[in-house]
Amino acid sequence: MSGTLSCALIAALAMSVALPVRAQQSYPQTLYWGSGLVDIPVAWVSPVSGDFTLGMSGKTIEGSRFTSGIDFGRGLNANAAVSLSLLGRAELGLAFYSDNPEWGFFGRALLLDEEKFRGREGVAGWVPSIAVGLRNVGPYSKIDRFGLGYRMVPGTISDPSRQHEADAIHQNFSTGETVYGVATKSFLLSDLGESMPHIGMSFSLGYGNGLFEDDGGLGDVYAKHSTGGLFGGVKMDLFPSPQSVLSFMAENNAWDYNLGLALDYRGLQAGVYWTEVGSGSKADAAPYPYNYNKFAFSVGWRSNALALLRGNVLQDRVAELERERESLQAELQTRQTRVASLQLEIERYRAQNVLDLEQRRAQAEQALQTEREALRRIEERLRRLEQSVPPGDSPER
Repeated sequence: MSGTLSCALIAALAMSVALPVRAQQSYPQTLYWGSGLVDIPVAWVSPVSGDFTLGMSGKTIEGSRFTSGIDFGRGLNANAAVSLSLLGRAELGLAFYSDNPEWGFFGRALLLDEEKFRGREGVAGWVPSIAVGLRNVGPYSKIDRFGLGYRMVPGTISDPSRQHEADAIHQNFSTGETVYGVATKSFLLSDLGESMPHIGMSFSLGYGNGLFEDDGGLGDVYAKHSTGGLFGGVKMDLFPSPQSVLSFMAENNAWDYNLGLALDYRGLQAGVYWTEVGSGSKADAAPYPYNYNKFAFSVGWRSNALALLRGNVLQDRVAELERERESLQAELQTRQTRVASLQLEIERYRAQNVLDLEQRRAQAEQALQTEREALRRIEERLRRLEQSVPPGDSPER
C-alpha cells in the first residue's frame, strides 16, 4: 500500500506540473512545525512579510506503562508553535513539544516560487515551487515525530533544578537539525476551463532525514509503513465565502498516512485530523505510543505584525491630529469673535468726527490688522493639518 500511495503522489505531481495555473494558494498550520499539511512541510511561504501564526494542537497519545516506568497514558499530547514570514522567502518559527518545556526552532527557505512563473508559456509555466528547511533546531535531539522523548528527573546536589533526560525508548534517536527538501505545485480547477469548479488543488513531494527517517532503532515498532524519508501529500481547497477556506488534506509523512480537515476564517484557524490511518488498534501497539490510529485537533490565529503595529501608530497619530484640530478650531472661533468686536469699534470711531479719537481709531485698525494676520496663519495651519490625516482616517467635521 505504501508503494501504491507513493506512486500515486508522484504521478499526481507530474500531472499537476503540466497544467496551466493562475492562483496563489495558502496553507494551514501543521500539528507541530508551521505551515504545511497535517504533518509534512510544503514549498510555500506567505508572500506578505510580517505574516505570523500562533497555533496550538493536541493529539491522543495513550498506551500502557512501559516496562522501564515511562508512562504514555496521558491521554493528550499538547504542542504549540509560533511562526513568522520574512520577505516572502522565509518562514521562521519556534515549537514547544510539552510543558516541561522542550522546544526547538524550525525554518524554511523558498528557493523557487511558482508564482513567478504563472502564465508563462512552455515548460517555464509549469515549474513548481521548491523549498528547503530545518526542524528541531535546539538541544532536544532525541524527540520522535510526536515530540515525545524526554522526562523530567530530580536535580543533583550541585544542580538542584529538575533536569531533562531522554527516556529509555528514545536513547538512540537523533532527530536534531532535521533537514528536508520539498516541491509543491498548486492550481485552481477553474483555470483548466470555464466549466470546471472553483476548487484549489496542490501536490507536494519531498525527502528529509531525522524526523522523517530516524526510527531510533525501533523498526516496525515505530512505524510499519516507513518510506525511508520520502513524504508527499495533496490538498483540496473549497471557498465557502470570500473570507474563508476549507481544506481537505491527505498525506504520507514518511511513516504513515494522515487525513485532515482545516478551516480558515479571516485568520482564525481550526483543524481536525485522523492520523496513522494505516496502522492497527491501540491494543496491538501496546506498550508503545506508535502504530495505532490517533485523533488530533488544532487551533490558531493568523495575522500580520507590521499591519497591527502600523494600525496602532496611525490610530494614535489620528487621535493626536484630532486634538490639535479641535484646539485650532477653538482658537479660530475666539479670533473671529475678536475681529468682529474690533470691526464694530472701528465703525463707531469713524462715525465720530472728533480729532482726539483719530489716534484711538488708528490703534484699533493696527490691532485689526494684527488679528487678521493671526487668523490667516491659523487657517493655513488648519488646512495643512487636515491634509496630513491619512486617507480614510480623516475625522468628520
